[in-house]
Amino acid sequence: MPKSTQSLTTEFIKKTDILEASRIKMERLFTSRHITQTDIEQVYAGLFLNTFTQFEALIEDLFFGLLMGALYSKIYTIVRRVKMIPVSLIPEIVFHGKHYLDWLPYDECTLRRAKRYFVNAEPFSQLDNIQKQSLQEYHIVRNAFAHKSDSAQNKFQKIISGLTLLPDEKTPAGYLRSKPYGTGQTQYEISVIELVVIARKLCA
Repeated sequence: MPKSTQSLTTEFIKKTDILEASRIKMERLFTSRHITQTDIEQVYAGLFLNTFTQFEALIEDLFFGLLMGALYSKIYTIVRRVKMIPVSLIPEIVFHGKHYLDWLPYDECTLRRAKRYFVNAEPFSQLDNIQKQSLQEYHIVRNAFAHKSDSAQNKFQKIISGLTLLPDEKTPAGYLRSKPYGTGQTQYEISVIELVVIARKLCA
């Protein structure tokens, strides 16, 4: 029995809520000096990598769920451009011998792949430019944690170049802990909120 795509958003939010509880707990430990600056920065690195990995998994689950008929949308008209029988062969065909699929950068990976398999690339074509820009920036932050290459670090520096940050906020982890003026929320919290909004839009 196919499930609503909204079930993916529900599961994603549950996972981010668990991570948020851990973040709050670790911030309290840092405030009480039970852990160090290095410790809390490692926490933010792990939280963000975990969150972003879960989001990428949501995109993949949504794509294959719609393509294989295991998911349905309550809002979008999903029309597959090709029919592959048996359904069990779909992942093998889409993966095309690869061990994993990249879903970001969004336009180059997810949207291009969606155009091959879905009419009008629905629902993946529904993100606006601002949302795609946010995904691009979060992908760069993710790569700054995962890759220590000059290229990854330079791209991160471009993101923060126009921001007013303290010296210890100019690292990926420090940036995620920073609080933009007037928001009262860390960049990490803001990123989670935006990823949830994007997930809701894709999985409507």
